[in-house]
Amino acid sequence: MSNALTSRHRRVAAAAAVDEAVLYTSISAGMVLARRYLTGRGIDQGFADQYGSPFGRTAAKIYRTEMGAEPRKAWSNVHGKWRRVNGFLPTETPVLDKAFVTYKRTAEYVAPAPVAEPSAAEVYVKATAGYAARFEGLTGDGLRRIEETQDTEAANNHIAGLLPVLDDWEQHLNQFEAAVTGADEKAVQGLPDSDPRRVAWRIANTGMDAFLKAQAAVHSAYVDWSFDLTGTVEINDGPRPAAPVIPDGCRVPGCDQRWHYDGLCVAELGELPFDEGSSLPIELTSPEDKPAHIVAFAFEPISMNLRREMTTQADAVAFAKALRDAADAVDEAAAHLAA
Repeated sequence: MSNALTSRHRRVAAAAAVDEAVLYTSISAGMVLARRYLTGRGIDQGFADQYGSPFGRTAAKIYRTEMGAEPRKAWSNVHGKWRRVNGFLPTETPVLDKAFVTYKRTAEYVAPAPVAEPSAAEVYVKATAGYAARFEGLTGDGLRRIEETQDTEAANNHIAGLLPVLDDWEQHLNQFEAAVTGADEKAVQGLPDSDPRRVAWRIANTGMDAFLKAQAAVHSAYVDWSFDLTGTVEINDGPRPAAPVIPDGCRVPGCDQRWHYDGLCVAELGELPFDEGSSLPIELTSPEDKPAHIVAFAFEPISMNLRREMTTQADAVAFAKALRDAADAVDEAAAHLAA
C-alpha cells in the first residue's frame, strides 16, 4: 500500500473519530446564527426554535439583495439534529437587524420608539396657539363697530373675554421661562428654519413681545372707546360769558375793600373747613405792584393737621358742594388773570 493511500486512510479514520458536535461547532465558530441572534434579542428559546428558519430565510433574502451573493453556511443543532443553515459574520449583523423589523413574527417584538418629551418651547406654542390672533386688529373703532352692530354691552363683553386670555398667556410665558434650558437652544441650532422644532423655538422666544403687543392693544382700544365723547357730550361753542363788573376803586370782582389799606384787592372764592378748626381758604388777590393771582393757603390756628372727617351722608354732600362751589369760583376768577 502506498504512503499516500495510508495517509488518506489515517485522515479519514481521524475524522471519523471526531465528535460530531465538536466538529460542527468548530466549523460554525464565530458565526451569528438566526436562533442565537433571536435569543440574544431577548426572545425565548421556544419562539426562536419555531420561527428561526423563516427568520433566517428573510435575512438571507436581504443579504442577497444588498451583497449580491449567497450568505455563508454554518451548522445548527435544531431539536437534536444538526442542520446546515445560513450564517453571518459579526460585521453582517445589520442584515439580521433589518430582518428583525421586516419579518412579521419578529417585528412584533420591536419596541416602539420612545416618544420624545416635547420641549419647553413646543409646550408653550401648543398651550397658546391662536392667542396672538385674537388681538389682531383690536382698536377703539373696532369696539365701536361691535357696539353699533350688537348692543351697548357688547364692547365691554368683548374686552372682558380677552382679559382671561392675557392672564393665561402670561402664566404660560412664566412657565416657559422657568423650564427652558441651554440644551433646548442647542437642540434647534442648525435645524432648517422650516423645522417645526425651530419654528416653536422662534415663537416661544418672541412670546413676550407678542404678549406685550396684545396687552397694549387691549389698553389702547379700551381707552379710545371709553373716552370717546362723540355724540355723548355737547360742546358749547358759544361766546364766553361777559366779565363781571368790578366796582370803582377795586381791581377784582367781589372785593369787599377790607384789605385796601395793605394795597390789596381780595375776593374770597371759597373755603374748605377741616377738623380742629383748620381751613383751606381760596382767594383771588390783586396787589398794587403785582399781577392778579389766585392763592389757596392753609389756615391752622390750633393744629398742623388738615383733616375733615365725614361720618354721615349729609356731611359728605356738604363737603362735596363746598368743593364744587370753590372750583366754580376758581374757574370764574381765572378769567381775570394775565393771559
